[in-house]
Amino acid sequence: NTHAVFDLFFRKNPFGGEYTIFAGLTEVIAFLNSYKFTEEHLRFVRQQMPQASDEFFEYLAGLDCSQVRVWAFREGSVVFPREPLLRVEGPIGICQLLETTLLCLINFASLVATNAARMRLAVGPN
Repeated sequence: NTHAVFDLFFRKNPFGGEYTIFAGLTEVIAFLNSYKFTEEHLRFVRQQMPQASDEFFEYLAGLDCSQVRVWAFREGSVVFPREPLLRVEGPIGICQLLETTLLCLINFASLVATNAARMRLAVGPN
């Protein structure tokens, strides 16, 4: 049960711009609230890894995000490269399993929000 801390950030603004709009937090919260290995998931993993021990599957069955804590910018904030957009703290096993999905949820939503903001600025107030 090693404790881990992960910061999610990006290296460059999209579209060669000067800012990014932070988005995706709602999706992240929904994902964290529903994260659990179902019996169907466990059966699939067991088929793929028949050599794994019963203890491993008991570990997976017991995983949830109840010990995970998240800090983030407010949705819609203007953010810049190398700023921690999201900080995730909790047991290392669950944090590592969450990492890729959290990156995808934040990166895609922020890309779309930034593109929309840039288009809105380009067309003007009317």
